[in-house]
Amino acid sequence: MIALVSLLSAGAVVSADNNQYPPMADIHLHYNAEQVGVTSPEDVIAALKRNNVTLAVMIGTPPDLALDITRESGGWIVPIFSPYLSPSYRKTWFKETDVLPAAEEALRSGKYYGIGEFHLRHVLGPRRDNPVMLGLIELGIKYDVPLLIHTEASSEKYFEPLCLKYPKARFLWAHAGGLLKPEQVGSLMANCPNVWVEFSARDPWRYIHSHIVDESGGLLPGWVALIRKYPSRFMTGSDPVWPVDTLHRWDEPDTGWQEIDRFLAFHRKWLSQLPPELESRVRLENAKAFFRNPGR
Repeated sequence: MIALVSLLSAGAVVSADNNQYPPMADIHLHYNAEQVGVTSPEDVIAALKRNNVTLAVMIGTPPDLALDITRESGGWIVPIFSPYLSPSYRKTWFKETDVLPAAEEALRSGKYYGIGEFHLRHVLGPRRDNPVMLGLIELGIKYDVPLLIHTEASSEKYFEPLCLKYPKARFLWAHAGGLLKPEQVGSLMANCPNVWVEFSARDPWRYIHSHIVDESGGLLPGWVALIRKYPSRFMTGSDPVWPVDTLHRWDEPDTGWQEIDRFLAFHRKWLSQLPPELESRVRLENAKAFFRNPGR
């Protein structure tokens, strides 16, 4: 793993000249309370432009922080509504009675264009019959907006009953299932045509035991085969949270935005090794279609 990290880090130096990079969609961004003290909205926009991100999807905790970013962008940064109404809701959101009313009000306002990210953790919850979780899915269908789902489980079977139960929902599966292998992700995609997949955080610094690339930085054959099979259903992003071993502490800032250059450099490297017709789709075109936004 050390050799892999060193190789990828070597390609992570970036220039302020965004024209050296092809335009890219980053569909998994956070602007959280723990980041505000070290990263301003202006810093966020500058980082995205530096990396030639032309379409961005922003999650705020609390959710109105996403609006602080997007109102400065002119439309190419898309806010989605987080059910984490405060940082403390990260572990309790599915037990909180104010989440569904807040979500409906937010979507009705027209200021948010999706719901998420929300975490489904095997054993820890929520249960598949949890009324808050099911209510969010139903709101996604009602307002025809996507739902960004993060699952933590050893099998795709944990998520599958939900996507089968709600065929009209448009799910975006964060981190390509996290620890899951392409065979597992492919099984769910075959059964649930309403699920799209994104590769954010599947880098060697976060998901260190489930690599998606080989030592040259190229996507592993199983993932390439899956993208070939479903070329319109894959996207990627950075998920700028850091450090992962001390996330969401009240006494230390989240410096994810200070790491975004290397996160995106990792994705650009494997994208560049895909066949051109697949590369352009995963890099940008699929996100534009999925979020119904042409970007800038």
